[in-house]
Amino acid sequence: MKPIKLTLSGFGPFLKEVNIDFPYLGKENLYLITGPTGSGKTTIFDAIVYCLYGEASGIERKADGFRSDFAKDKDETFAELTFEVKNKIYTV
Repeated sequence: MKPIKLTLSGFGPFLKEVNIDFPYLGKENLYLITGPTGSGKTTIFDAIVYCLYGEASGIERKADGFRSDFAKDKDETFAELTFEVKNKIYTV
């Protein structure tokens, strides 16, 4: 599975819509995700796993807790992943 794009909104610390375009990061197959505590590093992995399997990436977090603490009632919460497998593109 090769990630192409991850879009988050109202998800964890990401209140406003955020797009991670993996091809923009380069053609290497290894990425470093770095940042201060609470910046959303683990949330990126949680979002990918949630899109693929409907649950968090670890046993300490639950999928029903992904909604941003900053979100208001009108704010939508979602994660969308576009990825490639065997030359086919999927979006979930």
